Amino acid sequence: MYTVYFWDRNAFHFIYLPPYSPQLNPIERLWKWLKDTVIANVFHKDRNDIIQAITRFVNYIHERLEEVLQRLGCAG
Repeated sequence: MYTVYFWDRNAFHFIYLPPYSPQLNPIERLWKWLKDTVIANVFHKDRNDIIQAITRFVNYIHERLEEVLQRLGCAG
C-alpha cells in the first residue's frame, strides 16, 4: 500500500492508495497522453525521429499548462 500526502491550509492530508492505481496517479495520465500522441499508430523511421517527436510533445505541454492540468485531473 502507498501513502500520498499533500499540504493544505497548515495541515497534511494522507491518502492511502492500493499498490497499483493508475487512475489515481497523474503521471500515468501523462504517460498515456505521450503514448497516444507520439507512439500509437505512428511509424518512426529511426531513434532520432522518436526523440524529435518526444521533444515536440514536451514543448507542446510546456506551452499549454492549463490543458496539462486538466488532463491530469488537477484543474476544473
